[in-house]
Amino acid sequence: MMGSLLMLPYFTNYLSEVNYTQISFHISFSYLMQIVFSLSIESYFGVKYTQLNHSEQEQKLFAGKVAVILLSFGLILTLLISLLGERLFGVIFSDKLEMSFWPFGFYSLITAFFNSFFKTASMVLIYKKEATQFLIFNIINFIFTVGITILGLTMYPDSLFGPIYGRLFSGAIIFLLGYYIFIKNGKMNFNMAYVKDILLFSLPYCGFVLFTWIITQFDRYILQNKITLQDLNTYDLVIKCFFGVAFIQNSLTAVIFPKVFEHWSKTKVLKTTQETNRYFNVFTILNILMICSFFVVLPLIYPLLIKNVKFYECNVYIGLLGAGYVTQGIISFFMSTIMYAKRIDVLLKIFGLSAVIQVILLFLLTHYFGLIGAIYSGIIVKIAQVVLAKWFTRTIFEYDYNLYKIELLPYSFIVINILQYYVLHTYNVFVYLLQLLFYIVIAYFLFKNEILKLLVNFNIIKPKLPIK
Repeated sequence: MMGSLLMLPYFTNYLSEVNYTQISFHISFSYLMQIVFSLSIESYFGVKYTQLNHSEQEQKLFAGKVAVILLSFGLILTLLISLLGERLFGVIFSDKLEMSFWPFGFYSLITAFFNSFFKTASMVLIYKKEATQFLIFNIINFIFTVGITILGLTMYPDSLFGPIYGRLFSGAIIFLLGYYIFIKNGKMNFNMAYVKDILLFSLPYCGFVLFTWIITQFDRYILQNKITLQDLNTYDLVIKCFFGVAFIQNSLTAVIFPKVFEHWSKTKVLKTTQETNRYFNVFTILNILMICSFFVVLPLIYPLLIKNVKFYECNVYIGLLGAGYVTQGIISFFMSTIMYAKRIDVLLKIFGLSAVIQVILLFLLTHYFGLIGAIYSGIIVKIAQVVLAKWFTRTIFEYDYNLYKIELLPYSFIVINILQYYVLHTYNVFVYLLQLLFYIVIAYFLFKNEILKLLVNFNIIKPKLPIK
């Protein structure tokens, strides 16, 4: 994710209009194939590996079996896609994009296989608590990806050589590192032990990740035939810039979930409480403040890093695109109950239906409204996820929470930004500064005590006065 963000200015400055679109789709295709190659086995690896702590020999056999599954399935899928790739690209991509499976599509496919193999192999290092080696290997991947890409772009501007070969060569390196991890910590074997359990556990998670890909990536595949390449590129750029917001949101979730899980484990009751709600109340306001800050900072950074002024046109949509991210606080609230109850089936229903809604809305709204239709479909789908999560979890957990703090405040943020777009129809930094100030005031008067309480809980500050 960080590598992708770092590369954006180089892509905008060194690639032509069509080359930028091509690399965006090659990366998207590679990400999709990485999901398929991995089968989401990494989601099961830690569970089973931990269960086998009593026997190092069993752990090695299990790790070796995982490596054999990934290599075998990877080889078969690579051969299959290689045979069908050119035809698939011809069906999926518009002629104006000049997308060809050979050679860059094939290289993107191989890169996906390399990355998926290493991602699962790195789970061995995590559960063997070899954090230093895990960090070093990922730094190696980052350095080679960024270094080769930048070198290629400067030597061959207006060409995909740098971006494609940067990802391919770094992928080959981490594939070899992944193979080294499996050889060192596993025993390659071809028996069928664990295979059924691996697939039964992993495939539902793979479905979940595929639905997520549809929700987050499919819009550009529809838009390629609806809008100009320049509009498509500016839209893609600002969406990728919001990776930073998504990264922080995921980090907050990773901190919050263990705390609420621990509380529910102690109470033995599947019910939200004032204690667990507090985490998500604070998540809501911090998320809004972060997005408001992003509205102010991003357009100021653009001119410093991006020389192509055509990309600045996306500023007008920044409020609408950011508004959709505000629902993540609500979704995380309901997702915590799903994850604690271990109801992957509910997760699949929510994201599967959301993906279907996304596809239908994209076809309809982009046909009549173009780019703005895609933006609104994204907002509608995020709200639909909340509604579906609330509906499908009503029999799993008992909910008792502050409706305004968890739901109504984020919804008001969406309404404000939609109205702001239609009233101004342009970007004005002072309006967003005013919006930021407004929510800072709300945070102070409505969330101050809860924020202080959590700061104490995380040992960031020491309590000086009793906190209500």
